[in-house]
Amino acid sequence: MLHRRVILRGVGFWQHRWGERSLLAALAILIGAVAAFMAAALHLLVTQCEKFGIWLTQTPKELHESAWLAVLLVLPMIGLFISFLIQRYLGGPRYAKSLSPLILALSRRRTGIPFVETFNHLLSSGFSVGFGGSAGLEAPSVLTGAAIGANCAGFLNIDRRRRGLLLGCGAAAAISAIFDSPIAGVLFAAEVLLPEFSVSALVPMMMSSAVATVVSHLIVQDNKFFHAITDTWRSDAIPWYFICGIFCALIGVYVIRAAYYTAEKLKRCFRSPWKRLWAGGSLLCVLLLVFPLLRGQGYLYIEKLFNGDLDALASSSPLLSGLDSEPLLLVILFVAVILLKVIVSVLTVDSGGDGGIFAPSMFIGAFTGFAFARVVNLTGIIALQEFNFVAVGMCGVFTAVMRAPLTGIFLIAEVTGGYVLLVPLMIVSSVSYFVARFFEPNSIYRKALAESNLLDEDRDRAMLRRLTVRVNINRNYHALRPGDPMETVIELVERTHEEAFPVLDEDGRLLGVVYLERLRSVMLNADVHDALLVFDLMEPMAGSTLRPDDDLAHAMGKFDASGQDCLPVCDEQGKFQGFLFKGPIFAKYRRMVREADAF
Repeated sequence: MLHRRVILRGVGFWQHRWGERSLLAALAILIGAVAAFMAAALHLLVTQCEKFGIWLTQTPKELHESAWLAVLLVLPMIGLFISFLIQRYLGGPRYAKSLSPLILALSRRRTGIPFVETFNHLLSSGFSVGFGGSAGLEAPSVLTGAAIGANCAGFLNIDRRRRGLLLGCGAAAAISAIFDSPIAGVLFAAEVLLPEFSVSALVPMMMSSAVATVVSHLIVQDNKFFHAITDTWRSDAIPWYFICGIFCALIGVYVIRAAYYTAEKLKRCFRSPWKRLWAGGSLLCVLLLVFPLLRGQGYLYIEKLFNGDLDALASSSPLLSGLDSEPLLLVILFVAVILLKVIVSVLTVDSGGDGGIFAPSMFIGAFTGFAFARVVNLTGIIALQEFNFVAVGMCGVFTAVMRAPLTGIFLIAEVTGGYVLLVPLMIVSSVSYFVARFFEPNSIYRKALAESNLLDEDRDRAMLRRLTVRVNINRNYHALRPGDPMETVIELVERTHEEAFPVLDEDGRLLGVVYLERLRSVMLNADVHDALLVFDLMEPMAGSTLRPDDDLAHAMGKFDASGQDCLPVCDEQGKFQGFLFKGPIFAKYRRMVREADAF
């Protein structure tokens, strides 16, 4: 505690001496270095698990030449089981395997992440993928980087308005360290996690991402993601890039819908986590035994596609090697990759493992682009450069799944070294983005949130959703009874100058509201004072009341529908809690806009 006070004094001096922006820049550098170190540790863990798995498969060959298949069969289950235990005892009931909860939390400006998440995702996903589980390491790395940023901000008492920016720095650094792609890391954080931040907020994220790349280079000497072969694009192939973008969009929509359908089906059939572990894990083990190229992240096979090494793909499935026709085997493998990769990825994650859809979408895209180019070439219409279409296919499916077109363009350009393909990447990414939005409006991360009405693409509504009615209730009111005379109301108006008065029954339940605007017309006519009671003046509020847990976006909709400037707030039993006024909401919204645009 003493050390923290000393550190906080130093932070306070720095901020006073050199300003908040310089402090955020320094923290961005620190977060980038730590996130890169954790990403390198995850890479090392996966590598060691893979080596251990290879050693396990070699030993049974001394007993029988086919005994190693039994070990290969159960390896993914071992990884799922270890990952399941890590999640259960380190993660707790709210363990998040997807970026969706993080996106929702950031949209609501909730930036508190438990410290345990700075390393539990690393362990859980490392064992899942290292032992053959079919998933990516990018989502766990992003969650780890975000947790590092959040805990660093919390430890140093950084203003809550700036904590989201430091989370973005951690996420950008994670992507940068994994792919050796600093630009894509920043764009991913900006497009997927923090779309509301201004352009100036990119500066700390760029610093964090650049530092992560440098640290990753120092830790992992050969940091080349994979060795890809690309060539200058030809103008006669431009129409085919447009068609390929459409094809990639349809595959991306399939990936999103298949992922949600498989996850929902698995959870509905096996409600117990233990049953899901054994049932889903068993099915996963069988599929991975038949189609070994679906194991792990799959980047090794993407490299083979770039090299045109189809023989290596054909020999990757020993159980299917008995097929007489190698072209038929390749067709089966390509169909399996495009249609089954997302299934095995969902089985890996939802059966008890950990990982993301980031790598599977790139994997599917590579095979989609190659298959498209190969089919066109077989028709004899044109001779397309197949390795180029592997790259643009990765970009197209990634964009359709993630709805991050700029990230897709620069990520593929950086990891393949294919900046010469910038124009085709832009064509395929934009076409895929617009076509995919036509069939599926939301990305794979935002689909569940949008369908549950938890997330809104409109910036104004998204800001208002962060606040609840409860914290904005005005509890200064004077209640009336239905039988009160007109004189009582006039006396309250003259004494309190309130705009509305609730009419309550004996139990405090709302019967209606007397608005000052209606009272004015009656107060001018003294002849009717003695004939009117509060019951005659009140307006029934059926359908116009609010609940304390409603968000302000819902409240603004009620304001627009009712035409009033204040609305009553009642609990579930109908008991009156207070009024919500429109004016303070607008003032708070303007303040939130200024804060969001400050960086």
